[in-house]
Amino acid sequence: MNIAFAHPWVLVLLLFALLPFIAGIFNKRLTSWNQLIPASNTTRWVNRLIKLLGVLAFISLVLGLAGLNQTEKTFTRIGTGAHIVFVLDRSASMNETFGGKVPDKATPAKSQVARRLLSEFVNNRPHDLFGVVGFSTQPFFISPLTEHKSATQAAINSLTSPGLAFTNVAKGLGMGLSYFEDQPHTGSRVIVLVSDGAATLDHRAQRVLREWFERYQVSLYWFFLRTENGLGITSEPETARDDNPRVMPERYLDQFFRTLPIPYHAYEVDTPESMEAAIHQLDNLESLPLVYNELIPRNDMTRLCFLTALFAVLSLLVIKALEAK
Repeated sequence: MNIAFAHPWVLVLLLFALLPFIAGIFNKRLTSWNQLIPASNTTRWVNRLIKLLGVLAFISLVLGLAGLNQTEKTFTRIGTGAHIVFVLDRSASMNETFGGKVPDKATPAKSQVARRLLSEFVNNRPHDLFGVVGFSTQPFFISPLTEHKSATQAAINSLTSPGLAFTNVAKGLGMGLSYFEDQPHTGSRVIVLVSDGAATLDHRAQRVLREWFERYQVSLYWFFLRTENGLGITSEPETARDDNPRVMPERYLDQFFRTLPIPYHAYEVDTPESMEAAIHQLDNLESLPLVYNELIPRNDMTRLCFLTALFAVLSLLVIKALEAK
């Protein structure tokens, strides 16, 4: 155990633990002859118990005042999995169905389908570290990379909140990539972009994303939740005038992703079943050896020390109350 003290100078008071061997708790009475009160084995054991309780009371009280604690510990664990960051679109269109309609009990919204399947994916990956980023006009931090599944599930459930109007993919990906900045490079590194739309990327955004993907060596999976009759990743322009990033942002965003120096997989999802199939492929592809550190926080032991001292003192008071008058 890694033991530490918040106030180590208080340990000088441990010298008082010798008092039970110097003085007793009973009143002394004189007798003309010691043989009149012979010491029995029971008496000897009771005296030892009293001294032990006295020593225990002093030591426990001093350790509590000194702030006894177990320092934080880090355990290295090895599993099979990846560091996975979900970058989730929170634009208003995610609250619609794949048919572009208002959801009902029979037809859930795209965000509901994504939430359910991502939750199942997290539950089936016990050794992965997950982080969650949301984005619309601006990105927003939801949860860091962690092995605690309850925190990740709560972050995924934030998809139930109402979405905003716009889709800024570049800033969402930028925040997702920043999660890997101080992480050890063990196992797979993955960003899962879940979006039903895209946006144009200027030259600066493309340059920064390309640099960060190459620096952190992060694989990219894009689950494009296409609305019925909407343009898709593989849609072809009807005229030369339509062949530009403003009219067909999904097509051009996909082309940019394909130029990145990292593994990239795109899935055009237009039904809950196709979304489930895409996540199943992700599950099969990202299962490499993973080394990660689990941090055990500092454990304060002062409460235990004071309770032990209280028990010892109360026991001595009970013994003192039984003294013959």
